[in-house]
Amino acid sequence: MEDIEDWTAALGGAVSRGEVFAVFQPQVALDTGDLVAVEGLCRWRHPELGLIAPDLFIPLAERTGAIHELGAFMVDECLEAVDFWHAGGQCVEVSVNVSPVQLADASFAELLAARLGDRALPPNAFTVEITESLPVTDLPMIVPRLVALQSLGLGVALDDFGTGHASFDQLDRLPVTELKIDRSLIQSDQADGDEVLVGIMAVAHARGLRVVAEGIETAAHLALARSLGCDRAQGFLLGLPMVRSDVDRLIAA
Repeated sequence: MEDIEDWTAALGGAVSRGEVFAVFQPQVALDTGDLVAVEGLCRWRHPELGLIAPDLFIPLAERTGAIHELGAFMVDECLEAVDFWHAGGQCVEVSVNVSPVQLADASFAELLAARLGDRALPPNAFTVEITESLPVTDLPMIVPRLVALQSLGLGVALDDFGTGHASFDQLDRLPVTELKIDRSLIQSDQADGDEVLVGIMAVAHARGLRVVAEGIETAAHLALARSLGCDRAQGFLLGLPMVRSDVDRLIAA
């Protein structure tokens, strides 16, 4: 595509045209090795250009407002999946990324409350992942919405944790149930990176938070996550993002 107008036009209506779909990346419990959760990830397959990288189309969707259509689609896909698995006796949890743009709009919280209210899921079976780059100025408006959703059984994960200056401030102010350690820290070979990780784990354990290590791509990364005391791990070594039918087969196996 030649310019941003082309991208914007193509992204608008992509959901209704069937070009957008969800994939799910496994999370395993480090104490048992069992598949216990998946993260739902949005993908866009353009009819001419093929798969478009999320780091290209998600920022565009946030700028143009298309993120609301994408976000509603992903909530429905992820809730349908967790419903199906729990109905079959498979207690697999599902998380979905939520943009600050979505959280700043009251209609998103209303949509999510309606969707959760239609279901009888166990607490924290469905989690929203929010980035630590969430604007601090939005917190007074967003926090009450998240607290209200938590009363319906929603889990809240702080994603990409440990890479920004606002990390611990966000942790103090948000109703977080889970931390996801940024892949750059897990994959770092710097000594100061290890110090940051130890500090994160100390804070997380003191607050009773579940910790997920992201970016597990080698046996060394997995060993580090275990040595730190992380609860769960996610990364290419443990499972690539896959369509739901592949997750169904993985769960059955």
